[in-house]
Amino acid sequence: MPHHSAPSEDWKPPSARALRAANDLLITRYGERVPHAREPLDGLILIILSQATSDVNCDRAFTSLKNAFPTWEQVLEATDEAVADSIRSGGLANQKAARIRRLLSEIHQETGALDLSWMHQSSVEECEAYLQKFHGVGPKTIACVLMFFLLKPAFAVDTHVLRVTKRLGWLRPKASAEEAHRVFKSLVPDECKLNLHVNLIAHGRAICRAQGNGGPKCGACLLRSRCAYGKNIKGEALGGSQVLEERVHGTDFFVTVQPGIQKPLDEVEAVSEVVND
Repeated sequence: MPHHSAPSEDWKPPSARALRAANDLLITRYGERVPHAREPLDGLILIILSQATSDVNCDRAFTSLKNAFPTWEQVLEATDEAVADSIRSGGLANQKAARIRRLLSEIHQETGALDLSWMHQSSVEECEAYLQKFHGVGPKTIACVLMFFLLKPAFAVDTHVLRVTKRLGWLRPKASAEEAHRVFKSLVPDECKLNLHVNLIAHGRAICRAQGNGGPKCGACLLRSRCAYGKNIKGEALGGSQVLEERVHGTDFFVTVQPGIQKPLDEVEAVSEVVND
């Protein structure tokens, strides 16, 4: 089994310059994202529906839910079974239906209404403080609502983001997702947060894969020369230099995608030298 250099526990955070450079490089490979503001309560429900399913199935489930129950008040008044029947296309329908109706009930009990539009004019801190009151609404969900639907600076950490950033050395090797959210909230420049989040996910799916999913393809990684995990890997352990295709849709992750311009690895090597400075 090949030896991989792992990030040391003697960790220091990457600079803002390094993070901006990584963001620019990933945009050349995976494109730039343009978010579209929408009602934050719609966004919360979309985030719940998006779990453990594809973007396509999430969209289908949300559309079906709104066709069956045009208002959130109607969802609250319905039964779990009726709501579950309307979202079968998104998978885990029974669990998601119960969670959606519990969330709506908690919001209604808190404010007497099902309207979170006031968040558009509120600060990040005010939105975070409010959303974290509710059962099952954690840092990742809150960050997704902020950046995708409220167009506010936030950085969500999912399993791909956590894996890739640990390999890059941007986090302590034993950092939890909760720690990663705290670190990246202040570390990642605001103007990079959305693109870096989405493109790290794309990179984690296409190149920096989990060991149980084929392992990382370090030979195809445009960030490898300054990656704590991959920079010392040689020969066959690189996993080849062929870029694995990550599908780029016109819309993805609740955003419009402006495709990047792919460049050969040798053209980005010099730039990538600053990625972990």
